[in-house]
Amino acid sequence: MMLSFDLNEKKIYSPNKFFDTKNSLTFVTVVFSGELANLLLQARSLALYGNDAIKQWVIVLNDEIMPEQKQKLFLSIKKEISSAHFPVFWVDRKDMTDFDFSQVEGSRSQQVIKIMVSNFIEDDLYVLLDAKNHAIRELKPSFFSHEGYPIVHEQEYEDWSPFTRWFTNAFNLLGLPLDRKIYEKYQSTTPYVMETNIVKKCMDNKILNSEHSWEYFIFLGWDDIHSITEFALYGAVFEFYKRKSILAEKNYVTLFDGYPNGQSEVMKFIEKMDDKKIKFFSIHRNRASTLNLEESTYLSEHWVSCGLFSSVENGIYFLKHGLEDDYHLSA
Repeated sequence: MMLSFDLNEKKIYSPNKFFDTKNSLTFVTVVFSGELANLLLQARSLALYGNDAIKQWVIVLNDEIMPEQKQKLFLSIKKEISSAHFPVFWVDRKDMTDFDFSQVEGSRSQQVIKIMVSNFIEDDLYVLLDAKNHAIRELKPSFFSHEGYPIVHEQEYEDWSPFTRWFTNAFNLLGLPLDRKIYEKYQSTTPYVMETNIVKKCMDNKILNSEHSWEYFIFLGWDDIHSITEFALYGAVFEFYKRKSILAEKNYVTLFDGYPNGQSEVMKFIEKMDDKKIKFFSIHRNRASTLNLEESTYLSEHWVSCGLFSSVENGIYFLKHGLEDDYHLSA
């Protein structure tokens, strides 16, 4: 069951004075306790580069964290975000729903929460982030929307890709034509500009050609032939209602867990940070500690040039160890 609460009661940071938020958007990050190091780096980056683009930042925790640890984390977030012009809010999953997630794989419950959070967003659009996304250049509202339409980034989905299967399943659920070129109008990774009302309609079981509810298909295992992802469902519902978006070149680079492979490819991905059209860099929590010294040094040099760390050594420490004591992030 969906619950209700007052978001203002969840505020953990407020700027010292009012700033103009015209055209800025709500940013939402869904995170679990294993990603808190990445979350603090994200906070640092948004405070540095997000002031023009962000109206408010809502952080949703997808698992339990002890009150004492949470307070330490809040202090670290406040420290990292202290120069931000936007307020920051914290929401626990249990504030949003009483659904029992105990038997659900964490990554799949995360996808369901990304859909459910739309019930608590009042803006027409919001920018959905994973904790691994951090800004590396100034963010402007025009990077995310134009004349009220969301800006999304084209993807390529090969026939063999599991994403093609997930989109096919989702489009089947909505009775839509199965066309890989149509799927490629929709992202499968964050940052993702979401149309709030369309995300809410993802939870409308009446539009599905199934006796099962929407979350049933997301909760299925990754390899189940009937499974979908949250973004495949969103893309199908967006297409079902014939909504308009604006396609643009991808403005982010991601080092996933296991991809790209080989040092030369990893170095090429990091080098893309030099391209001014790249606004976000992302590294999966499981990938960070597996980078070799040359890869770690090269990435840390880029972080230093972006102002995210004061030294290469601090960047390397972050990659190998994550947080310091009491949820602090190396300077």
